Amino acid sequence: MNQLVGTYNTANPFEIADYLGIEYDFKVLPNDLKGILVSSEKDTPLILINEDIQDISFKYYVMAHELKHAIDHYGLNGFYSATFGGKGKLEREADMFACELMKYLYEEQYQKPVETFEILKTIYGIKEDMQNYI
Repeated sequence: MNQLVGTYNTANPFEIADYLGIEYDFKVLPNDLKGILVSSEKDTPLILINEDIQDISFKYYVMAHELKHAIDHYGLNGFYSATFGGKGKLEREADMFACELMKYLYEEQYQKPVETFEILKTIYGIKEDMQNYI
């Protein structure tokens, strides 16, 4: 994680996707579907984020989760729902990645280390059971 953030000098998952050439867009999706990784017409990763979360900080967590899938799980076309998806290995990996990236993003946005999990939960909408990944 340190290497990824250091390489691109940001923890913003949207900016990291830009650097990696991973396309993303906000679209109308079913309410329980917050993000999904699909193949673009160019057969490259395309992340779709529910436009309902476009103006709230939860979008960073969802984007980070899908970014992990795009980087390491592309071709498997998983999805992230309001219930935080399944409990499989790939979903856990994406959740761990997203939680850790949110710690770095908090530091970047607020210029100080995050003090508690509650702060991340409040700002980025991370559910309580994600505390195990911090």
